[in-house]
Amino acid sequence: MSPQSIRHATEVDIPRMATINTSVFLGDRDKVKSAEEWMTCWLKAYPLYHYFVVEINGLVVGYAGWQMHGGFQRAEPVIELDQLGVDKAYQGQHLGPELMRHSIDELTRWVQSKNERIESHVTFVVWAYTLNFNAMNAYAKLFADGVRGSRLQFGDRAESMLRWRRPIIRPIREQD
Repeated sequence: MSPQSIRHATEVDIPRMATINTSVFLGDRDKVKSAEEWMTCWLKAYPLYHYFVVEINGLVVGYAGWQMHGGFQRAEPVIELDQLGVDKAYQGQHLGPELMRHSIDELTRWVQSKNERIESHVTFVVWAYTLNFNAMNAYAKLFADGVRGSRLQFGDRAESMLRWRRPIIRPIREQD
């Protein structure tokens, strides 16, 4: 089953996104109002933070949250995948990878429209629990530079950072 649409999230999407969040992540487990409050804060932080949703037949079945790092005019923009959640009933249908690819394309276009200083690429990163083999496998297919770092996080659970430096072709600049 392919998605009907992938788009930027709006406030109307927050309750459904929070329901997905509380069913697939431990942080707000079964605390939908808390997840709604948290996600509303991030939605209002646009353009520092970008949410995308995937819909099937008008129902939001997944979301991705991306955070910009280090300012909007960096020569090497860095954008981090903060969360990717897909409703359990829709997992295994490749919606997560499709949502990531689509949102990366959108974010690349957006950052290029805002930043004339990009020199050669936009860097996309994601941190994932090292022993979450499903997530690591899915991320490794897209974050093609592979594991570029590690840390102990949240109760000494090992996390790995995967990276993709997406090349950007810019017109040659006129010399002054």
